[in-house]
Amino acid sequence: MSQRNKKQQAVILDMSMVALETLFTFVLQHDRVIAHQAKKFVDQNVRIKINSYVPYFDFYVEFNQHGVLFDTQAPTQPVDLDIRTTLMDLIKIFVLGNKRSIRAMRIEGDITLKDEFRDLALMFSLPKVLSDWKQWLNEPLENGDVLASKHRINPLLEKIDLQRAKINSLQVEVKQYKNRMRHLQSKQKRLNVLFLGIIVLLLLILLYTQFYL
Repeated sequence: MSQRNKKQQAVILDMSMVALETLFTFVLQHDRVIAHQAKKFVDQNVRIKINSYVPYFDFYVEFNQHGVLFDTQAPTQPVDLDIRTTLMDLIKIFVLGNKRSIRAMRIEGDITLKDEFRDLALMFSLPKVLSDWKQWLNEPLENGDVLASKHRINPLLEKIDLQRAKINSLQVEVKQYKNRMRHLQSKQKRLNVLFLGIIVLLLLILLYTQFYL
């Protein structure tokens, strides 16, 4: 009975992989914003391992020129990202677009791809995809054409604004640090002059006591 259940679970998982592969590839090929966001993943042929620990199962995702490939077998080459989450969080991410579940994912691997994957996962969520379904379903994808409605592009703009604010904050900190360094250097110079003056004064006193007393 246990062996039969395992076979049924394997069949269900394989069918799910085929359905997800078809769906995600279709969206990638027709959605302008997602195609732009995923371009780096496609160009670098990024491979991802997704592991669910409640319940336990894992599968692999690969981006290439043909689309998004899902498989239960590990690829021959090492993965770029190793993601650990739960089935419930995966459902919340791709069905509800839940940002908290995206942040809760434990991601190991290429540092530069981590944040970009979180952004891409949100773009692949059902609410984001459906927000412009009429536009991307009826119009073909053109290279370099990344026009989209404000509703779709706002998350990217918000992220850019946040990064710009962080950069401005770091620039202010750098300026403050440089000002402190200049102040300390100026103070050190004054101390050096003072110490040098004291040494010269002590030498003069020593010479005076040696020759005149």
